Amino acid sequence: MRKVAFYLRDQGFKVWVDNEKLIPGTPAWEESIEIAIKNAFAVIVILSPDSKGSEWVRREITYADEFHKRVFPVLVKGAEDVSLPLRLITRQYVDLRKDEDAGLNALSAAITFYIEEKQTLEMKRPAASTPVSTSKPVSQPKRIKSSNTWILAAGALIAICILGVSALWIGSKTFSFPLPITGSESAVPTFTAILPAEIATDVPTQAVINAPANTPLPANPNIPAPAILSQFVNDVQVLNIDTFDDPPGNGWGISAGKIENGRMEIVGNENLDGAWYQTEFAENEGILIDFSYTERSTFLVNMNFGSYDTDQYRRFGIYVENGTAPITDIYEGKKYIWGDISNNLSTEAGKNYTLLLAILPNGELLEVIWDPANPTDTLEYRNKFGESWAGLPWTFLIQAQKGTIYFDNFRQISFSGGK
Repeated sequence: MRKVAFYLRDQGFKVWVDNEKLIPGTPAWEESIEIAIKNAFAVIVILSPDSKGSEWVRREITYADEFHKRVFPVLVKGAEDVSLPLRLITRQYVDLRKDEDAGLNALSAAITFYIEEKQTLEMKRPAASTPVSTSKPVSQPKRIKSSNTWILAAGALIAICILGVSALWIGSKTFSFPLPITGSESAVPTFTAILPAEIATDVPTQAVINAPANTPLPANPNIPAPAILSQFVNDVQVLNIDTFDDPPGNGWGISAGKIENGRMEIVGNENLDGAWYQTEFAENEGILIDFSYTERSTFLVNMNFGSYDTDQYRRFGIYVENGTAPITDIYEGKKYIWGDISNNLSTEAGKNYTLLLAILPNGELLEVIWDPANPTDTLEYRNKFGESWAGLPWTFLIQAQKGTIYFDNFRQISFSGGK
């Protein structure tokens, strides 16, 4: 297991090993393995007579299958009949028994092929033509990649490897994980916010696409800012709040959902339609929004600038796939940027969370998720991307592919800078 872990790290994958930091058999150990599998891109099972006889290995393989994770069996010891569990008997495996170097190379090639195969299949989706409109921003393409991380977990002699917590390519491997899925023809047209009004040349008929006018809102002293914000930004003021008590949804464009019973409900669909807010955001501004989701939901919540698949395109936010833990969803032009949104919060379906997306000065961006019932539990990502991200007008966008996502208490905020 250690040889596999070290080899994958040398190949540029971030590898997490449970027995490097956790005590086997403790509740924290079991919970961490569950979280690792749920967040995994794929799973490697180290096969031997010991692992075949291990109840923990069987549980972890079952758990991986339940969450539709690709399993890569690696045979390291013993004959097939004494090392391969029944659940994996029909699956191809990598053989390390006679030639470890050749086996490790084959494993790396198999993982790489699987990643690129998924990307190729998704990119073959037909792009929908987009109608002309003067009021809605684009439903931006999304990532359909599994969580882009690699984890390696193993217990005592049994050794099960979980590849998950960040398939991070380095050196010459510049492959971009997130994959485009276009919106439906009736959803939204291409929108480029390079200028307040510009000629759109990538739609059937040329038309002027006008960005929504930005009218600064005064601070509303009657709306308190959550105390937790003082940990991240200075002098926070809430400018406006939408509790979704207005069924028409003034200020919103909704293409796959509705506002009902005091919340906005976005329903997953194959075109990845959702909702967008019809006001732009600038530096020292951001949003807060409460959200929850059903089991195995797949959705994105982010800020967008520009048109997808162009050098000017920028996006930052969160991505949840099959109800697993949120990960960052960041694009710079055509390139996906990996980022680790982490801390001590473990999210789950059916619970309420609050998301902060903040546009800091000079191209710095901040994402925070917390549990309102226990604000000390958070997930945080912050990065300064540089001048090409500075001074942009951002559009807030929600997209859903599976499940149902519920939103409430949308707040526009301003602040004087980051902590």
